[in-house]
Amino acid sequence: MTIDTHVDSAAPAAGVPEDRIRQVVTEACQGLPGASAERVIAEARRGLYPGITPAELELALIMAARAFVETDPDYSQVSARLLLDKLRREALTFLSGRPDEATHADMARRYPDYLRAYVARGIELEQLTPELADFDLDRLGAALRPERDLNFTYLGLQTLYDRYFLHHEGTRYELPQAFLMRVAMGLALREDDRNARAVEFYELLSSFDFMCSTPTLFNAGTRRPQLSSCFLTTVGDDLAEIFRAISNNALLSKYSGGLGNDWTPVRGLGAHIRGTNGRSQGVVPFLKIANDTAVAVNQGGKRKGAVCAYLETWHIDIEEFLDLRKNTGDERRRTHDMNTANWVPDLFLERVESDAQWTLFSPDEVPDLHDRYGEDFARAYTAYERAADRGEIRVFRRVRAVDLWRRMLTMLFETGHPWITFKDPCNLRSPQQHVGVVHSSNLCTEITLNTSLDEIAVCNLGSVNLANHVGPDGLDAERLRRTVRTAVRMLDNVIDVNLYTVPEAERANLRHRPIGLGLMGYQDALFRLRLPTASPQAVEFADESMELISYYAIEASADLAAERGRYATFDGSLWSRGVLPIDSLELLAEARRG
Repeated sequence: MTIDTHVDSAAPAAGVPEDRIRQVVTEACQGLPGASAERVIAEARRGLYPGITPAELELALIMAARAFVETDPDYSQVSARLLLDKLRREALTFLSGRPDEATHADMARRYPDYLRAYVARGIELEQLTPELADFDLDRLGAALRPERDLNFTYLGLQTLYDRYFLHHEGTRYELPQAFLMRVAMGLALREDDRNARAVEFYELLSSFDFMCSTPTLFNAGTRRPQLSSCFLTTVGDDLAEIFRAISNNALLSKYSGGLGNDWTPVRGLGAHIRGTNGRSQGVVPFLKIANDTAVAVNQGGKRKGAVCAYLETWHIDIEEFLDLRKNTGDERRRTHDMNTANWVPDLFLERVESDAQWTLFSPDEVPDLHDRYGEDFARAYTAYERAADRGEIRVFRRVRAVDLWRRMLTMLFETGHPWITFKDPCNLRSPQQHVGVVHSSNLCTEITLNTSLDEIAVCNLGSVNLANHVGPDGLDAERLRRTVRTAVRMLDNVIDVNLYTVPEAERANLRHRPIGLGLMGYQDALFRLRLPTASPQAVEFADESMELISYYAIEASADLAAERGRYATFDGSLWSRGVLPIDSLELLAEARRG
């Protein structure tokens, strides 16, 4: 029996045999006790019709399996494997120029040849860097692990298909293991033994022990390898500087960077403009432009642009800033697509606790507050308050601190914004406080790096999958050490192979060489250990695992410094003084008087 179909939507051809459908679905259900091939086939038959194309047939099978995900999670993997079959046909047909398909068993044999063809075609299409052809592709092809294609869930593989896999005019030609090898090769380009390192990096990625950030997955190994995740900028109080910052936002977002902008230096509403003898409209109109820029530049068509604007709590425009995400009011003074965050000094919360007044200033009249923190900020701020009382400051306003705090919390409850972030602890614990001030965090508020008009801070991120490092006997410390050491090397390589779209980002990244090693899978690890989240054992596991990750990361970084040399601004840093991140808690306690 056959089901009439076509090789493609344009030209009629021979039918697709029933036994081919049965073979593909049976293979997709193999090893999954909760899944039934007969059930999927029966459900798929309900949507078949004469003249159905192979692409439509594949979609019918995928949708049939998806329909049962609610009944058993195994069907998520069945759906993924059926999607994988569709992807194989799409990629192999594109590379060979004729109808071609392969089962998973076939692909295990064909993957090495496919890798060579994939690299050659990617270079020909000017998507992959020609340097990939210099690798030993036979060696790398032999290192591929086709069985790991089966580890994806449907949502994971569909996301890769929609956003990550390389394509030409909408046709995907990158299979999962080639995708991960491409990333590994891209990160190994500057290594002395690039083939060995590529295999090492690939093993880590394909096992899901560690995963690179989205920009690295998007762009590693391509002709435009912008691999960094987030960029932190400070916007100057000058029209040219403001629009240069907005232009930088666009250029950084173009290749998948997320943005955190420090807008505190921009003068507030009503402030005097000497050049025109006029009055400033404040920061909000420029935030509207930044918001629309993020919408217009959508990260290479792969995902929406994303930006977070930060403003310190003493800025004269802070009350309007709180309203930016409201659904009512003047739309010209709303930024519905932009995240916002409040950069709060400790002094403000002290005023809240004591039910005191809080003074709002325009930064052009108090220019040094932006670069001060802790007790230094408190002294300068109170001095400016006294100057305002003497009539020496023209633009200021006093509010009850607790009223402003309530409004901040109300807006956070109503709109989810602005996020509340804290200036003083970020600076007091910063290992780089000797070279600058942390003026904001990033889009996701997990990075605190110093910025200035001359330097755009850069986040180079990746994440350890903690769940893969636990077993019946608990945490596998040796496996975790291997993972972290390789991950730190990969992240350090990002800095050197990176494409920098603006010079301020290149300058900062090469001088300070920051990396961010995060983790994921903590709750999954607790599931595997059968530990309740709120139990003392879970707290102990969190303490042990986080301490090990930190220790191994610092160990790996020190070894890289011995191999490659220390970073340019090491001298004077907390690192150079023997103060590790965990030790900096004592600095914070001391500054806050214990």
